[in-house]
Amino acid sequence: MKTVLFFLVLCSATLFGSEYKITQEKELSTLFETKISPYFYKHKLHFFTSFDGVKIAYKIFPASRAKGTVVISSGRTEGMIKYQELIYDLHQNGYNVYILDHRGQGYSQRLVDDKQMGYVDNFLDYVKDMRFFVAKILKKNKKMILLGHSMGGAIASLYAEIYPKDFDMLILSSPMHQPKLISSKMTNLLCSVIGKKDASSDHYMLTQKSYDTDEHSFENNLLTHSQVRYSLMLKSYEQEPQTKVGGASVQWISQACKGATMSVDLAEKIVIPTLLLQAQEDKIVVLESQERFCKKAAPHCQLIKVTGAYHELFIEKDTIRNGVLQKILDFIAKNGN
Repeated sequence: MKTVLFFLVLCSATLFGSEYKITQEKELSTLFETKISPYFYKHKLHFFTSFDGVKIAYKIFPASRAKGTVVISSGRTEGMIKYQELIYDLHQNGYNVYILDHRGQGYSQRLVDDKQMGYVDNFLDYVKDMRFFVAKILKKNKKMILLGHSMGGAIASLYAEIYPKDFDMLILSSPMHQPKLISSKMTNLLCSVIGKKDASSDHYMLTQKSYDTDEHSFENNLLTHSQVRYSLMLKSYEQEPQTKVGGASVQWISQACKGATMSVDLAEKIVIPTLLLQAQEDKIVVLESQERFCKKAAPHCQLIKVTGAYHELFIEKDTIRNGVLQKILDFIAKNGN
């Protein structure tokens, strides 16, 4: 495993590399309304029917003379509307973007009566959905990049392990190679106990609740240091309330533990260049599991520790996000066909 310490300094995106176009917080509120959101909504929302009849939502954002194609696998609770700024930045830098909402999330079909509950029957169902998406809908390009965040990082890891020839490179942002349950030390024990629960456990895990009954204050958040990006995320969900997802069910926790463990156990099957961006102040996932994954995926995996970062690297403050996107765009430029 190749590990790089990534020390971020206070500077603009131009200091990282003038060749990249990266949106900045000072302009974001205006740019979001005038450019970013209009770009997102002008592209049609599509649906496909997955292997078991579940309707999965997706969008395609083509670029002229594209340098490559990025497929985004998002995190738990998330819909594609949260990724509007990232999609825009990738477009500005010359990449096609494909994004789907995982089953039970975003615009995709919900799986239980409580439409704000995080639920999945089997974690590998996420991988099966993505396989259908890649095989039936994705158009091949000279560079094919799979980018996964958090839960989407575990899904992307499993995908690259099971289908090693579909993508040229893998990028993982704060991947959920193990969810953090209370504490790192308690996670293994709790995963073991929860894994023995009835598979029909479609009720909230202890302390979990619906989106609309939970608190979303910036001061108490563990996701980002950027107030403007946090506020825009919440505003997007309020504008599209059908995309909201709240707390996790017992079943989702059980399957997340199993899927995350599997993603690390199979890491030796990774055969493509892999960039893992680790948020050093992450309170959502277990950092040691990311390190185990990268070590097992050697020599293909490069782990970069992003100092001062919370879990959500793509909506972090500029001093963190600028460097993260710089590293990603550099990595793509240097790898693949």
